[in-house]
Amino acid sequence: MYVDLNVRPYGNADLSRMLSIACRLGYKAVAVEGLNRRVEDRLTVVPRITYGYGGRPALSHGGLEGFLIAYELSELAAVKALNSLRGRCHLVKISANVLGGMRKKHIKSLRNCGMPVEISVKDIISGNGVNYNTLRGLNKLLPYVERGDVELVVSSSAGDEFELVHPLEVVAMLRELRLSELTSIKAVSSLPARILRMVGSGV
Repeated sequence: MYVDLNVRPYGNADLSRMLSIACRLGYKAVAVEGLNRRVEDRLTVVPRITYGYGGRPALSHGGLEGFLIAYELSELAAVKALNSLRGRCHLVKISANVLGGMRKKHIKSLRNCGMPVEISVKDIISGNGVNYNTLRGLNKLLPYVERGDVELVVSSSAGDEFELVHPLEVVAMLRELRLSELTSIKAVSSLPARILRMVGSGV
């Protein structure tokens, strides 16, 4: 079961077309930013809300039952305060800026917080090229993922149908970066599927 936990449609994007193509690519479930309700059809579609994180969590998540709740780290300084997010969200998204500046002390904080970490294909491959700064940071993180110290989810952050990524392309990319096949597949299948099961139980 392949799952994309981060679809963020542009204002002019045709969401129904995106979902149809996601289904054809082999996804069984997606989480969509800006959606206000869960949809069950050929594809399970779960609403997602992402908060920016600067060291303090949002005051309340009232009325967001059934939503995938994520916090995005955009500054390295916020990584050390991750423990305050425990029990308040389903996953932590690492921005390209944070991934590019990743050091061992930041990875230690990610490991200690015990929450799944999300990265976006869009942050690694943009403008038909590779962001090598982001890729270097990812290479520092992946040995900890392989050992099971950090749980990794890879999502598309697709804004339209052209930015959707086939799950096997994600697996191939991770394999090229020397992650094992089992761990690579887990990043787009069993781990995001497990997170979606948690969404129904709240945070």
